Amino acid sequence: MWIVVYVTQSEEEAHALASRFTKNGIISRIRKTGGGGCFEVLVPQSELSEAQDLIFELE
Repeated sequence: MWIVVYVTQSEEEAHALASRFTKNGIISRIRKTGGGGCFEVLVPQSELSEAQDLIFELE
């Protein structure tokens, strides 16, 4: 199952985070939301903890 780990209005930011995940061995994908014009970054549930740790490191 895929889990949303990050939401942004910037497509560039979503792609940058997905790229960072890939460089760290985390599978991810990006999905554009319906009416809001936002982008969701998703990871498999099995990689959720690693993805969250990486996001916290980046902030």
